Amino acid sequence: MRSGGLFARGSHSGGWISEFYDQASIWWGPDPQEPGVHEARRATLERLAGPAPRRVLELGGGSGHTAAALADGGYTVVTIELSPARAAYARQLAARPRQGDLTCLEGDFLTIRWQGRFDAVCCWETFGLGTDAEQRHLLRRISGEWLAPGGLVLLDVYSPFRPARDAGTEERLGQLAWLVRTGL
Repeated sequence: MRSGGLFARGSHSGGWISEFYDQASIWWGPDPQEPGVHEARRATLERLAGPAPRRVLELGGGSGHTAAALADGGYTVVTIELSPARAAYARQLAARPRQGDLTCLEGDFLTIRWQGRFDAVCCWETFGLGTDAEQRHLLRRISGEWLAPGGLVLLDVYSPFRPARDAGTEERLGQLAWLVRTGL
């Protein structure tokens, strides 16, 4: 990471998030989730918000695989991703035909300007990154700018339980191993 990253700053605020996820895209490749995660998220949305067609906003959409699964289910999805590398993956998925629509925006969901109301706003494994003030600001944006009357918010609060559980174990990262072998 560049010298201004998380470790140099010593805090979980500022620009470290984009830098970290750009680097993580190299480690993890285009889809770091375990098999079935995206479909399970779509099933959760269908159960709680109802079947498509509905408008969905996904905040911190990563490489776009959950948004693509939602669009494959007939939803109209807008996803916002901070990391340029991960947003590029999402745009590749958006270019493919889907049953619903998929729009991928690169930007910071704390500051991006986007008009429109959504039947559901989803934030998977992202809420909790940043400061408390930033999280309160995000909640105000969701309720005041994006959520349609009677809409649903799905917040998957970031938790360190999985990293703590996996501490000390070894995981093979295909992309990273390729980079090490090729000397990049």
